[in-house]
Parts: sequence; structure tokens; C-alpha cells
Amino acid sequence: MIVRTRPASAWLLACFTLVAATGSHAAMATDLSGCWRGSWTSCSTGHDGPLEASFARCDETHYAVEFRGRFFRFIPFRYSVTLEVVEDRGDEVVLAGSSFLGRLFGTFTYRAEADGCAFHATYHSKTDSGTFDLRRNL
Repeated sequence: MIVRTRPASAWLLACFTLVAATGSHAAMATDLSGCWRGSWTSCSTGHDGPLEASFARCDETHYAVEFRGRFFRFIPFRYSVTLEVVEDRGDEVVLAGSSFLGRLFGTFTYRAEADGCAFHATYHSKTDSGTFDLRRNL
């Protein structure tokens, strides 16, 4: 049995496939998954240090992020936070989240703006506030 495809049907199928592929590519334009590197700075104390982060996309609006850095240049720290996309601007996303880092440090809240190359966040806690500035590792 020979199945014949009408030219109009084939054309519609090709257009639909192209639109679907373009839409998927646009949704991934602000995907932050991967490794990032930069620094952190405390606006309260003036301390700063190196910072690395690994972003893993949980779903369309959440990232599991692990931050690793050093305090006083040699004391390592590591903690995880879930950041939520609270605004999607197309080529840039705004994220927010919080993490409890124990009774000594308390709860830190974060607000960040990121695109495919740069991540800038502010953080606040009861005793500290500052910034994270990261660039995607290539």
C-alpha cells in the first residue's frame, strides 16, 4: 500500500516542527544550569572571597544551587539553596530564595538577576548583607 502525502499537509507539518523547535530553543535561552565562578562581598563587614556555584534546573521555575567559597581566604564554606524564577524577562530571569544556615548565621534571603553569562545576587540576613557576582564557566 502506498501512502501519498499532500503537499499542503507536508508544508504544515514542516512549519509546525519549525515553530516547535524554535519555541523550545527560546525557552532554554535563560537556562542557568552548569558551573559558575566569581566572588562574594559583604557590604556589612567588607569581607570578600572567591565563590563557585553549581546550578541544576529542577523544573521551569526552580534551580537547586550549591554555593562553595572561602571566608577569610582559607575557611571553606558550602551550602545549598533552591532559587525560584519570580520573573522571566526573556533574555534575563529574576530569582529569589532563602536558606537557613544554622543558629549561628540564621536565615539568608537572596534576590538575583541572571542571563546566560552573568549572575548578580544580593543577600540579606539578620547580621549581614552583601553581593554575589558570578560568570558562567566556559
